[in-house]
Amino acid sequence: MPPERSEKNKPAEFELLLVSESPRRRQILSDAGFLFRVDTVKISETIEENVNLGAAVVGVARDKAEAYLATHKHLKGLNILLLSADTMVFFGEKPLGKPKNSTEAQEFLRLLSGKTHRVITGIYIHNLKTGETLGQSDETEVQFRELSEAEITKYIQSGEPLDKAGAYAIQGEGGQFVTAVKGSRLNVVGFPLELFEKTLKEKSWYVARESKNPK
Repeated sequence: MPPERSEKNKPAEFELLLVSESPRRRQILSDAGFLFRVDTVKISETIEENVNLGAAVVGVARDKAEAYLATHKHLKGLNILLLSADTMVFFGEKPLGKPKNSTEAQEFLRLLSGKTHRVITGIYIHNLKTGETLGQSDETEVQFRELSEAEITKYIQSGEPLDKAGAYAIQGEGGQFVTAVKGSRLNVVGFPLELFEKTLKEKSWYVARESKNPK
């Protein structure tokens, strides 16, 4: 029989702390079996101008994490991975965040109608044990079919677009407008799970997950 693996050779297990108000990110991580806790922080989500779009979105995610840590300094040195993210829709170089009202939601949907746009999510991880930080982004292209004014009005009346970047939810009723997705679909929902899992593996950062017992 092979020798038992000693405790000192086991990878360190990190607690995952998600700093996010997004129920969609929580759902994606939960569906993937990750064990984590959630806290929130409010900051301005205005992106920097004249910088790479991916870097700009990562910058917002970084600001969330660091703003949270500034008021939770007691967490430094603990076995915690602090995770934050931000998702932004871009039509060309124009960022489309969460619409301020129904009128702006209508404007966004008219822009996206019949066109291809990009969805970029930036993730930021701060290893509170070592102080190491890592920011990355993932980009997905999304194609919309032509939308009628009646469809746009009906969709806005549903209320779904009003708290979504780009004024639509691909996982909800807005999914009916999408004809093609190039890249991670989960990235469009709000969290690039594939990129996150790849990063954990590359960095040898172990986070506990629920065991999926076959029925």
